[in-house]
Amino acid sequence: MVRNRRPFYGGEDVNDLLNHILQSRKGWNEVVRAGAIGGLSQLKTSPAALESILTYTALGTPQPLRLAAIRALGAISSGQTTDKLTVILERLETIAKETFFLTQVAVCNALGQIENAKAIVILQALSDRTPDGRVRRVAEEAVQKVQKKLGSEKAIQEIREELEKMKQENQELKSRLTKLEAKNS
Repeated sequence: MVRNRRPFYGGEDVNDLLNHILQSRKGWNEVVRAGAIGGLSQLKTSPAALESILTYTALGTPQPLRLAAIRALGAISSGQTTDKLTVILERLETIAKETFFLTQVAVCNALGQIENAKAIVILQALSDRTPDGRVRRVAEEAVQKVQKKLGSEKAIQEIREELEKMKQENQELKSRLTKLEAKNS
């Protein structure tokens, strides 16, 4: 007896299948669609998978699905190009400014998977900004994870470089503000 076998799905076929699931399978607590997001996050080198995940991090997405998408950004980050990693970090930095507890924890979990000093900077800013001790603890644990992944010396060097960049941007903003104030006087 010959059974009907499912066809093998290659990278783009899987991406299409998971996107079809995301568009057509709404269910209790978004379990199925969150699973599809998890599947997309394993297509680490796929820019199309990243774009799909980014779509579901937007406000207005059902909360369980959005949280899964935010966490998935950390998982997919390891195979992305430098410019795509920058997009991921910028999105997580924006989301980190939200005040909802579960969103902040999801951001910490995502950033804890990223091997980049910018993730540490975002986590420390979130930790400093949040009044919730639970989020602070999760952020500090995520910082330690990233530091282990980067190695202490490399992490310190990248943090210094990021700090210098932020100082330079701050100085530029101050000078622009001074010019504007002088212009308005």
